[in-house]
Parts: sequence; C-alpha cells; structure tokens
Amino acid sequence: TLFALFNVVTGVFVDAATLASQNNHQMIIDEELRVKRRYLKTLREMFQRMDTDGDGSITSSEFTASLGDECVVANFRALKLDAHDAVNLFKLLDMDQSGSINVDEFLEGCYELQGETRNIDAKIMKMQLAWLVEQFEASRQLRRP
Repeated sequence: TLFALFNVVTGVFVDAATLASQNNHQMIIDEELRVKRRYLKTLREMFQRMDTDGDGSITSSEFTASLGDECVVANFRALKLDAHDAVNLFKLLDMDQSGSINVDEFLEGCYELQGETRNIDAKIMKMQLAWLVEQFEASRQLRRP
C-alpha cells in the first residue's frame, strides 16, 4: 500500500511537471511574439523619423543624414543593429536595389540583421564562401589552355 501511495504521488508530480512545462512553453512563445511586435513598432517609428520628406521611402541621403540624429543612432544600438557603416547598411536594407528603402524593406531587413552574428550564420557564410571559391577555381581551370 505504501508503494501504491508513492506511485500515485509520483504520477501527480509528473503530471504537474508536464503541465507546467507546457504552460511555460506557451508563455515563452507569447513573450517572443510580444517582443517581436514591440520591436517592429519601434522600427516603424524609426522609419517615420528617418523619412524626412514623408514620401514613404528613405533615400540614401535621408538615411545618412538620419544617422546624425542621436535618437536614431540610440535606437539602432538598442535594437542591436550596427549602423556605423551607413553605406553598406543602406545597401543591405535596399533589397530591390532601387536606391530607396520602403517600410517593408526596412522592417524586414532590420529584423533579419538584429543582434549578434550567430555561430550558424557564420558557418553558413563560410560554407557558401568555400563553394564560391571552389566554383571560381573550377572556372579558372577550364579556361587554362
């Protein structure tokens, strides 16, 4: 009977732990979505501040000029985006290479660029670079007489 009682207590404990784990997982997901919404709201506000002529896009000159605004730079830093190289950052955000960044390019680009480089990102880049070098070498060898 004592063994049965321990079995019941263990079962209740395991069930409670499983339920808590499931609730914790949902809480993590909810928090992640809340943070993403707040992040995108901040980016949208930054975009509006940087779009000085109000035409719905940021030109290279507007982008560069806005990096003189301490508030914009502070927002980039708070969002863990490196804005010190304005020209290259602009090129990365200008996905369609139109010479201007619309709000969708800005939101998507900044969201993808946020934070530190992850190990997997570095490994993917290393793999792609190795593949490019291999293709270049193969192409060079084909051209040799």
